[in-house]
Amino acid sequence: MSIFRKILSLKHTFEKPFKTLNNIYISKSAILNNFDIFQSMYPDYEIFPVLKSNAYWHWIREITKILKERKTTYIIVDSYFEALKIQEISNVKILLIGYTLIENLKYINFTKTSLVIYDTNTLEELCKIWRKVNIHIKIDSWMHRQWVYIDELPKLLDLIKNNKNINLEWVCSHFADADWIDESYSLQQEEVFKKWIEIIKNYWFSPKYIHLSNSAWSTKSLWNDYCNSIRLWIGLYWVNPLDEKDKNHTKLSNLKLALSFYSTLILKKSLKKWEKVSYNWTFTAPDNMTIWIIPVWYYEWLSRKLSNNFEFYYKDNPLKILWRICMNLTVIDLTWVNINVWDKIEIISSLENKPNNIYNLAKKSETITYESLTRLSESIRREVVE
Repeated sequence: MSIFRKILSLKHTFEKPFKTLNNIYISKSAILNNFDIFQSMYPDYEIFPVLKSNAYWHWIREITKILKERKTTYIIVDSYFEALKIQEISNVKILLIGYTLIENLKYINFTKTSLVIYDTNTLEELCKIWRKVNIHIKIDSWMHRQWVYIDELPKLLDLIKNNKNINLEWVCSHFADADWIDESYSLQQEEVFKKWIEIIKNYWFSPKYIHLSNSAWSTKSLWNDYCNSIRLWIGLYWVNPLDEKDKNHTKLSNLKLALSFYSTLILKKSLKKWEKVSYNWTFTAPDNMTIWIIPVWYYEWLSRKLSNNFEFYYKDNPLKILWRICMNLTVIDLTWVNINVWDKIEIISSLENKPNNIYNLAKKSETITYESLTRLSESIRREVVE
């Protein structure tokens, strides 16, 4: 870390934080609980937490700090920008799983950073820099997205053999639908991956880490003769990536949602019978009502599809959204609830049995939980709680 950054960090340490109307809370105990569940399932495996996309928008620095309490040989990120954020606060090794422009490779500090290789051009460029580089080949097992194909593999292995600065440390791949009930395609991917591993071993390479399983597939199939590590993706942050009908669903039933989201009541208004509310008058009061304004919506990324179709909570009281939501404001019905200005409203619950959890929010937004999590605005303050 540069002297300037150290001084700036020290300055921020003594500043009093500006209070905010919207806050996301990250549960430290939930993150550690989820990590421990996977580690207990496979005590001899290495667990590599995936903190890409700003730790699924749980904040990469905060999750890195939490994970200091567990043994992690590698943390996985998508970009070198994310790797630098982690390296400011931790000495853990980084696996850079995303693609890097070839012209930027010479600027990377490979002492603590390993690189996933997807093509021959990248490997040829790494051979030129004359520094030791640990690489991980991501091989195609019929997902056909970001991989090395079978006909490219011999050339890559020859390049590695002939360039002593390149160390093949890992071999990995990825599943197309590991979270699906039908396992047939994933089982075919396993068999393809095994064949690739045998080809690599026949070149007299012995990769230190071999990993295929993500959070979902780790509940279904691991082969001790091949794999020795798990990439822990969404399972680190939330309850369960498997469908409830999946026979393996109960294996992850003790995972906990790590994220909750609260906003603040800012304004109380009276609404008379037959009066309408805000844009396009999508709600008409059936009786005299008391409505309240909350400073949150689609700038903070909550879908417009939740208009008149979702509930927030004040303690155990559901609060119905009444209108077509706006960029930064929501109107809710509080006619029957005793509540005051500046009281906190639960936007997203961390409890699996609450209707306003991330699952139901995603369902009613007609999307998936991944998108709902990673769209939550950067402007919302994240705070780690026990």
